[in-house]
Amino acid sequence: MLKESIFISGSNVVGQPGEQGSAGHNDLIREFRPKKLYVFGDSYVDTGNIGISNYSSRKYPYGITFPGKPSGRFSDGRVLTDYVARYLGLKPPIPFRVLFKDLKRRQGRKKNINGVNFAYGGTGVFNTSVSFPNMTTQIDLFHKFIDETDIQSSIALVSVSGNDYSFYLARNGSLQVSAKRPYMS
Repeated sequence: MLKESIFISGSNVVGQPGEQGSAGHNDLIREFRPKKLYVFGDSYVDTGNIGISNYSSRKYPYGITFPGKPSGRFSDGRVLTDYVARYLGLKPPIPFRVLFKDLKRRQGRKKNINGVNFAYGGTGVFNTSVSFPNMTTQIDLFHKFIDETDIQSSIALVSVSGNDYSFYLARNGSLQVSAKRPYMS
């Protein structure tokens, strides 16, 4: 049953094909084998998009267990993205930061990829205290860099954790936020 589930957010599992819907629809879901994983969210799924060398995710103890050195993950080891990719039989998607640099070097020519991770630690659905792309900006980047044909054989992992709540509480419950900060490096 779990193997047939579609992962949407953190530990939430949505859509249990064996329990609802028509038989034909269930067969399509069972037969669907994604070839690419696209990831949106925060530090629970970020696999190295923050390239700032003095940022905490680029220092020890992060990365001691996996991949053996700090790599930009907000974890000593694997993050949710790694586990979902392994479960689906996919290679972990490359961080958007790596794709963006590679596209600039290749002058826009794409190579075959296993998906892209657009998640940035510290972000949320709304703007937070960090200047990295929020969820809306991550989805905009996805639309800009991904072809329609990539979507047909893909699945998305979306992680929304506590950054929006933390930022709201840190501002004493105020909805006032600073102007949106564009991000592109």
